[in-house]
Amino acid sequence: MHTARADLQLPWSHPSVSPWQSTGYVVNFLVRYRAFVRLTLLPVLVCVLIPLSKVARTLAVRLMYWFAFRGINVEKAKRVAAGGLVERYASDLQDPAASAVLEADEAVIITASPDFMARPWLERFLRVPAANVYGATLEERNGRFTGRTFDIPIGEKKVELLARSGKSAGATTTGYGDHPTDIPFLRACDRGVLVQAEDHELKDERYPTDGLEVMRPVPFPTEKLYKLGA
Repeated sequence: MHTARADLQLPWSHPSVSPWQSTGYVVNFLVRYRAFVRLTLLPVLVCVLIPLSKVARTLAVRLMYWFAFRGINVEKAKRVAAGGLVERYASDLQDPAASAVLEADEAVIITASPDFMARPWLERFLRVPAANVYGATLEERNGRFTGRTFDIPIGEKKVELLARSGKSAGATTTGYGDHPTDIPFLRACDRGVLVQAEDHELKDERYPTDGLEVMRPVPFPTEKLYKLGA
């Protein structure tokens, strides 16, 4: 049986210079959580994270999550993520990756986004079981996030997660990614597809793109989105 697996980076609305435009989701979460003090300090942090992410992306993500989630009530955070935040994520869905996930015999999502934020919308709109979503795991203590993160699925960590999941064994795998650090993962799949906008291609000499299939992102049809989320 032919089985396609798809990795879908959680998309941000304008995929260009830096992955830190995806902080919009974190900001949206903090607004809904009513963490207004943190929001006032966020612009200063982002000024540090943008250049840092270009040389040490995993460290930049860890710092962002420490700032955003340290001391946050876990149950309230999950309610916020399962509420209005799912529509915010889904509204930025792009093809070809979204359709590939829906059409796959089984889809596996490996993302640097916090797992508690990624799982609700992926299950609702793309029908991906929570057990097939591998995101960043935040440490919990006494019902609150400590700010500490375990493995962040970036670069080679995605390759390791795919292997540990056992989902690729005996299957024909197709991987989608939209950042240079996704390239090790794409090369680990039978077919790797790099999805980048023509005028906003991200390049990194550490991750050559030769031999990879390149596709351009297009918005996921709105009418399909509402049917899926109904």
